[in-house]
Amino acid sequence: MKIQNLILLGSISLSLLSSSTFADEDSFLSSESQQLRFREAYSYQYNQEQRGIEVGVAVFGKNEQRRLLGDKVGDFVTLDIAITNNSPFRVLVNDFQVISHKGLIPREDLHEVIEDIDPGGGDKGNMRMSILRRSLAEKSLQNTIIEPNQSAQGIVFLPKKFYKKKGELTVSLQNLSRVAYLSYTIPFTGK
Repeated sequence: MKIQNLILLGSISLSLLSSSTFADEDSFLSSESQQLRFREAYSYQYNQEQRGIEVGVAVFGKNEQRRLLGDKVGDFVTLDIAITNNSPFRVLVNDFQVISHKGLIPREDLHEVIEDIDPGGGDKGNMRMSILRRSLAEKSLQNTIIEPNQSAQGIVFLPKKFYKKKGELTVSLQNLSRVAYLSYTIPFTGK
């Protein structure tokens, strides 16, 4: 009985060690537990404030893309956007757009981003694809309601061919207590 328990304990320990080593070696698996580094909008280099509501934007580099997504996003620029509501009103993130020297830049569909990252095929590729899809859905900025004294933060992908190291983020917010809209235009530069 004791030998069986000892063998069972040894096999459990070995499987835990091997799965831990696998997670360290597989960037997609380790990215699953990585979250955006929480920041209030005022802490971004490029930000704007109106009526107690702040919007900030930053461009992620390759290292941050690898940390969050398991690999770099070659054909896309990754923006980190935060909106902090320090007003007494609930606000709705109505729309956000990016404009560059070529005009309005379309936000990229997450399916295109997944294809660009290409987690591979087979069982391991299917597992990575699942991790990547969930990760992108959780970390992407959504049109959402932001309660007073709360923040919303997420990433947005833009096709690199339209972006030349600088752009202008336009965010439209709706005050839900009144029929009032706020519009933010924030010029930024990035990698």
